[in-house]
Amino acid sequence: MTRRLNSQQLNELSDELASLMKQQSDARLMEVFVRMSEQEIKAFDLRTARISQIHVILSEHDAKR
Repeated sequence: MTRRLNSQQLNELSDELASLMKQQSDARLMEVFVRMSEQEIKAFDLRTARISQIHVILSEHDAKR
């Protein structure tokens, strides 16, 4: 069972999601010119996983409304 999110938590998740998506976009744009290092690829994969987690959390919250 998931808990309900308050407006501050929703704002924080939304801000985090926006930041992560910007970082992903920047990384993709940069990779056009410079190949990502192993460390950058791992960071990219971690951001992708966190973005997925946030989407699940927000979807569950939306389903409860």
